[in-house]
Amino acid sequence: MKVSLSAPERAQLRQWQKQRRDNEGNVKVTVVLMLDAGWPVSTVAETLGLDEATVYRYAAAFAELGLAQYLAHEQPGYWGLLTSAQLAHLCREVNTHLYTDCKNLQDWLRRTYQVAYSRSGLTDLLHRLGFTYKLTTPVPCQANAEAQTDFLDELAVREAHVERGEAVLYYADAAHPTHNTRCTRAWCEVGKERPLLTVSGRERVNLNAALNAYDPTQVLLAETSCVNAQSTRRLYEQLLAAHPDKARVYVICDNARYDKNKELRAWLADKLICQVFLPPYSPNLNLIERFWKYLRQKIINTTFYRTKGPFRTAVLDFFDRLPEFGDDLASLLTRKFHILDAQPTS
Repeated sequence: MKVSLSAPERAQLRQWQKQRRDNEGNVKVTVVLMLDAGWPVSTVAETLGLDEATVYRYAAAFAELGLAQYLAHEQPGYWGLLTSAQLAHLCREVNTHLYTDCKNLQDWLRRTYQVAYSRSGLTDLLHRLGFTYKLTTPVPCQANAEAQTDFLDELAVREAHVERGEAVLYYADAAHPTHNTRCTRAWCEVGKERPLLTVSGRERVNLNAALNAYDPTQVLLAETSCVNAQSTRRLYEQLLAAHPDKARVYVICDNARYDKNKELRAWLADKLICQVFLPPYSPNLNLIERFWKYLRQKIINTTFYRTKGPFRTAVLDFFDRLPEFGDDLASLLTRKFHILDAQPTS
């Protein structure tokens, strides 16, 4: 991308560059000067520690706004065309309604305050106001915040038993990784696609597992043709064998039918395992859900397996490699939970 400046424009930008030496505005001005000097976008990005998309965005903003508006747009403390009260209204609007792109928000500003922002200008404004563009978070419409809070209060009592050495605490759940590549976000060159090979099959590996809440590299696994009460019993037998010296083995699990199977409950009657059922529609409180997400990121999402055999091997080998991921798992699998509430906030 080429930017052509006149001598007066170049001099004005040089002066502005010196004045903004110690803040972000310096970088935005320097991008324009480097492009004017003929530097490739990739070199500008690498030299200034930016991604190439940001360089293109700055150049596009300069081309759209022109020198005078570009400089005014970057003035210290400049918040654009809105007053403080209007900015507060804008923040409430973005927090209350879902805007998936800038165009609808541009239309709202035009209707409400007769103010016209460019796409790049509005994007910069939203960033300065503390907003970012990211995926939304799905929340089950039946999620009950009060029930989740009560569950965590009861869980704290059981955690006290664990910390005194009287019990162990596991989170259990099943997963069914599908043999196929999953598209995900990745760094790609602007204007180019990044192909990812896929297969047409939908074969699965059925896993029933229990994660030690205090040692995230300790995961007991039962691979099975079908996740049911029988495979759950085999998993529980592993738990009992792993902790013969404990007075109690707490297992946090969801409300799947096989977890409440009559035969399984009868078998558990004289065992040291105590099932603790999560509130309905509360996957956010099941620590092992984060573990399954991590497995998908590391093994499944962007790795191509032509047949199910190598896919299954990679999934099962992951459990043998858990110490290798110890730091990641310790950081990810903390016993801190976010409460989901089906009622939207206002």
